[in-house]
Amino acid sequence: MDAVLLGKNALLHFSFEEIPYCRTTVNERISRGETGRTFNHKEELEECVVHNFSHDKLKKTLLSLKPFQYQPYTLYRIVSNPEKNFMLTVFYSDITSVAHAKVALPDIDALVEEMKESNSLKFNVDENILTLQSINSSKFTVINNVIETFQKTRIFPSYIDLWYLKSRDRKVKSLYLVKCVFEEKIKENDVVSLRSDFERYLLRYIKPMSVFDIVGPSMVGPSSSHTAGANKIGHISRNIIKAWAAESGCEVETVTVKLMGSFRDTGPGHRTPAAIGGGLWGLVTDHPEMLAHGDPAFLKEKGIDFGAFTATFGGYLRGNSEDDRKYASENNNNIAEIIVKTDRGEICITGFSIGGGNVEVRYVNGRLASPFTGKEEYFVSGGKVLTASEVRKAGGNAVAVEPIFKSTGAGKPHFSMPFNSFEELLTYLKTSKNSLTDVIYETEMNLQGSTKQEILSKTAEYWTIMKKAVKKGIADNKLSLLKLTGNDSGKINKHLKKNAMFDNLFGRAVAYAVAVNEVNAKSGVIVACPTAGSCGILPGVLQAYSELTKPQREPLFESILVAGFLGMILFNDVTTAGADYGCQAEVGVGAAMAAASVTRTSSMAILRSIGLVSRTFFIAVRPHYISVSGAR
Repeated sequence: MDAVLLGKNALLHFSFEEIPYCRTTVNERISRGETGRTFNHKEELEECVVHNFSHDKLKKTLLSLKPFQYQPYTLYRIVSNPEKNFMLTVFYSDITSVAHAKVALPDIDALVEEMKESNSLKFNVDENILTLQSINSSKFTVINNVIETFQKTRIFPSYIDLWYLKSRDRKVKSLYLVKCVFEEKIKENDVVSLRSDFERYLLRYIKPMSVFDIVGPSMVGPSSSHTAGANKIGHISRNIIKAWAAESGCEVETVTVKLMGSFRDTGPGHRTPAAIGGGLWGLVTDHPEMLAHGDPAFLKEKGIDFGAFTATFGGYLRGNSEDDRKYASENNNNIAEIIVKTDRGEICITGFSIGGGNVEVRYVNGRLASPFTGKEEYFVSGGKVLTASEVRKAGGNAVAVEPIFKSTGAGKPHFSMPFNSFEELLTYLKTSKNSLTDVIYETEMNLQGSTKQEILSKTAEYWTIMKKAVKKGIADNKLSLLKLTGNDSGKINKHLKKNAMFDNLFGRAVAYAVAVNEVNAKSGVIVACPTAGSCGILPGVLQAYSELTKPQREPLFESILVAGFLGMILFNDVTTAGADYGCQAEVGVGAAMAAASVTRTSSMAILRSIGLVSRTFFIAVRPHYISVSGAR
């Protein structure tokens, strides 16, 4: 009988003898044609759910079955048969019980060590069996993408083992093991397609970022990746050099900058060399003298002042194609090497600008264990740059590398998001009963240790810079350095004043967005959102909306936070660096952020209006004992 319900390969892994109470149910459903109704049977240690062959119902079933919180092991087993039109899921709430003694438990510790070397995903196909191992993904991510990927390729396994394992390791907190058994050998073109999709959707999970990494930094233009990012690479390198000299006692003689990739090809127009030099002097992205301190003539005369010592500047060098090939596997084109000559040897620090002013130093005389963004705890010890955990293991003396970001509180160094896409965010909001702003504040507090008031204060600071950039751009009709832009926003604004038909949200947003971009092109102070290339879109739209609707301050600030948070989710899927995907990437993300922002603030205004009406109606009818709920 089992052979009728299950495929021959599925029978090698599963038998209805394990759940005899479900065999009768499945047979009766088939004989009666009862395909619409879902059957659920719950025992003390397991639960069985049967429904028709439906990918959506399977996802809903798997997501509804909660992992057993007191054990590190959770097992889901899925049997499917499209011809008989059924799917059966068996969920084991405690697979470690004596009743399931025949089930071999995975070795979590061994798997953790194995997965640390695998870049978070392992994919393997052997004839008719496909296996996946994924770490640190959410349950929704794994279930949703496994099922949707099979649905897309129009193949589905007859049997699936899905293990969810919890780990005590700080880097690998959770593992998913998925074994999929097919009735026929998997075709080569299907293997290629499946591998590509699984790597795209399961290999990368959201790396939590502050909203101020997306709406921010405040900076002098013209480019977030080539100017602000370059500055941060210089600033991080400065702090590494200072710590290295303090720990080793070496004498720093010269500091030379080598530009590679897009930094070399388009850097001069973006003021990249000067920005790195300003960072080496310790000047932040929006310091008015930052670019001047990176000028080659200034550096030749003054050198680089590190506080305790001054180093000679060795110049700006152009890397060649061979230099580029060294970092071809890094999937990034904005590269700078900071080459430090000391009396005891040479130090080579390699930084990558990854978009929106965000950077990663990935090499210091060799690959670092994890990238240094200027926020983490890093130390110099024994001629190496090490993480805090590496220092604890190695022992000995160590000197801290000063972060370039000052946090007001202590964030959680290993905080991870409970979702990995917009779809998962929507599901999380529904199931957790949290609002979007609740999630944003929680994330920011976990990352930075900031209070709600500190978050709003930072937002207010950035909003002030945005408004000043709008005003300055409209008033200043001077052309940029290359004479390509500089006086268009003023012309557009004058046209709006003379033509009432165009003096609306859209017309003003265009004028103000162009104004901020012109300030950026002339190396004025702006806020990258998410980049300098798209810096005008969010402030342009919000300034126009603010003038026409006069929103309250906190909802307006929260709309900026919403823009940054949704931009962060996009950033994890598509880089905003124009050098990687072109300007349409940053402008597209900027437009999406502005749309989210104005939708948020306008919807809150509508809700408040409804609330006023509801409360007024409640007061009016109160003597007649009629109750009306106020809107949130």
